[in-house]
Amino acid sequence: MKNYSKLALAIAGALTVPYGFAQSEVLEEVNVTVSPLDKPADAVAAPVSVLSGDKLRDRASATLGDTLNSELGVHNASFGGGVGLPVIRGQSANRVKILSDNLDVADASNTSSDHAVGIEPLLAERIEILRGPAALRYGSGAIGGVVNVIDGRIPTRLPEKTSGALELRHNSGNDQDAGVFRLDGGAGQLAWYLDGVYRENGDTRIPGLAIVEHDEEHHDDGDHAGEEHEEEFNTDGFVGNTNGRAQSASGGLSWITDSGFVGLSINRLENNYGIPQGAHEHEHEEEHAGETPEEHEAHEEEGPESVRIDLAQTRYDLKSEHRFDSDYWDKLSVRVGYNDYEHVELENGEPGTRFTNKAWESRIEVTHDDGGEWRGAYGLQLTDKDFAAVGEEAFIQPSNTTSAGAFAMKERSWDNWHLDLGGRLERVEVNPDLGSDRNFNLLGASAALQYFLAEHQHISLGLTSAERAPVAEELFADGAHLAEARYIVGNSELDAENSVNLELGYHHHNEEAAGWHAARVEVNLFYNRVSDYIYALNTGLEDEESELPVYAYTNRDATFYGAEASVRLPLRESLYLTLFGDSVRAQFADSVAGQSDDVPRMPPLRTGIALGGDYQQLSWEWRTTYAFKQDHPGAFEEPTDGYTRMDLTANYNLQLGDTNAVLFASARNLLDEEIRNSTSLLRDFAPEQGRSIEAGMRFRF
Repeated sequence: MKNYSKLALAIAGALTVPYGFAQSEVLEEVNVTVSPLDKPADAVAAPVSVLSGDKLRDRASATLGDTLNSELGVHNASFGGGVGLPVIRGQSANRVKILSDNLDVADASNTSSDHAVGIEPLLAERIEILRGPAALRYGSGAIGGVVNVIDGRIPTRLPEKTSGALELRHNSGNDQDAGVFRLDGGAGQLAWYLDGVYRENGDTRIPGLAIVEHDEEHHDDGDHAGEEHEEEFNTDGFVGNTNGRAQSASGGLSWITDSGFVGLSINRLENNYGIPQGAHEHEHEEEHAGETPEEHEAHEEEGPESVRIDLAQTRYDLKSEHRFDSDYWDKLSVRVGYNDYEHVELENGEPGTRFTNKAWESRIEVTHDDGGEWRGAYGLQLTDKDFAAVGEEAFIQPSNTTSAGAFAMKERSWDNWHLDLGGRLERVEVNPDLGSDRNFNLLGASAALQYFLAEHQHISLGLTSAERAPVAEELFADGAHLAEARYIVGNSELDAENSVNLELGYHHHNEEAAGWHAARVEVNLFYNRVSDYIYALNTGLEDEESELPVYAYTNRDATFYGAEASVRLPLRESLYLTLFGDSVRAQFADSVAGQSDDVPRMPPLRTGIALGGDYQQLSWEWRTTYAFKQDHPGAFEEPTDGYTRMDLTANYNLQLGDTNAVLFASARNLLDEEIRNSTSLLRDFAPEQGRSIEAGMRFRF
């Protein structure tokens, strides 16, 4: 009842905001690059959302998951302040492809939940989110969705003049200071680009204790009678060891012609962040055996071992496009990327396990338009990844993974109908240093039919069948992963997943209309049956040496189904009201004795309301989200409580000569709620940030 009362108060507070700040938002129509056929997001049959402009700048955070957490159907799998992985409809890691301008980011974020994504959201120009299977174009790892971060490092056109942007911001919730700059220009047919970011933060502030204690029923049995349980190290009001520092710099050059361009870019990213204290709870207890009482007391006063991630990567990209002078062929696109990724786990400042990933990816696509019948795209994608983990906590052996995929996509419109068809063939080979190689032949196909009720509204029905090959850590892991506080066992006999997804959607948009005709409505229903779903089963057992719970990868059929809805209504000229909500339910198709039928770590049901407006230079939005209790946590997992999150953002535009300046502020989690994400492995050790204010200034010149 308490949470519902808070929600009622939050909605009432939002609705009593003065009407003087009217809003007239003009949404620029931009073709999304997740479609090779140059289509705006509103015209794509699959559910696609785009985050750009001031809206992206307001929500940009230190992690990709936190940046996208307010998007429909997207949640955050946080691991302290330094790590946040997007979760799309309950899918994450090896099922959601994180892209840097349409190429795999190729870091180590999919191997473990404590590994940060090798992308700096503060430098993003636009982020495209495709909810649902996208394996047709992007391969096996996109069976659950795509997050495509567009950075603009490789110019695609000649700028009219040299321009740039500078941003400074501060966040009170972790004392974060950040600065970002962008600069671009050109001379003759040469265009150039530069950017950079630096951010530094302290420990995350929270309401209450960091580590939550659950009642352990098994402690009450006879085997534990009279046993005294040692009190865990805990912090009050903050999450220890969550400070961090990151810096990134990029440069790009392009040669622009009338028929296309060819460009190169290089990016360097360095990120040092801490793993929250308490997560690394079983580390090296044997090292302190035989200590004197004084030595033992000194170690207890020090608290848990301090574990940090020291990440560095250098990325090289080539991008080229040629537009044909032809009645049939449209354009040829070539992308090549190489990422040299490395991070070292520092234990009390000393280097420990080292993870490396040296990855190539190339993509060639050609599109055509026959002038009224069929449009289409044909593509070839090649990848090669050398992954290695060396050190005491190397729970995954070195391996090489290669893949080759070819796809075709076709579309046709007639009367009020639009049809999309596609198919993909892919070969994946996983070669470990020890053990037998595994090879997978994958097949994907999709069909989507749209019916346009009017120019600006349509209903769509899509059916997709896609397959995913197990990755190296799922096949060959065997060891204690202390950052996640679990012992992981791979399964070299895993079968490939097969996902059959049915999607029904309704979309209405018409920003140029007046009154209620300008309402934006999006509704999506999905049903996803996954045969041989791969997941790490909590066995309920404990590894004797590390004293960690054992998680073993296995296949098990599962079903995911849910809904997403958003209705944006214009009020009193330009004032707008948005109602939104999303849900996903995931269950295993079969029952196993002693095991839960619920797929673990699924997002909760969310509903919310937002009221916003724009009065001359001032724009604002008051947003309240209510997340229900997640009481289907999965085997040996604990449920998470619901929460009400209230956020307020505002921007004020100033014109200073030829320079445009924006003063911005965001008040987040105004109710100072204790928020523990059900999608996070670390939810019992690191809740989300408490009440905070982030403010700053942006200059465009």
